[in-house]
Amino acid sequence: MRDKIGPLKKIRLSWAAGRTPQRMDLIGDGSTFQFIYGIGKEGLSPLEYALADKKPGEDLLLHLEREKLPEVFEHVDTSFLDLPEDIDAFYLHLCVEEVLPADSREVIKAMAETASCGDHCCGH
Repeated sequence: MRDKIGPLKKIRLSWAAGRTPQRMDLIGDGSTFQFIYGIGKEGLSPLEYALADKKPGEDLLLHLEREKLPEVFEHVDTSFLDLPEDIDAFYLHLCVEEVLPADSREVIKAMAETASCGDHCCGH
């Protein structure tokens, strides 16, 4: 049985970004990022709510505004999103690549990084 996204799971997502839902023409195109799910100081972020219970192979399409990224991602590092300066809104396609149990060292490290960010993610 494939594991689903839930608290304290390490998830790896592939992603791409585009100007329209049909065309991922900005950046990404299969690049990946990962994070520990469910370690935010205020609970789950909007991004994590949208990913809840998804399994490898499932995907998600989000319409995002650049100025709202800190609200949507909260503690999840967004430094991977190196968008062109002229892009104010875009579509982000995410695909769940892997869901694994996080070991205790990874959880502690991720929580420490989250705590060091204050009220926003600084991109580490």
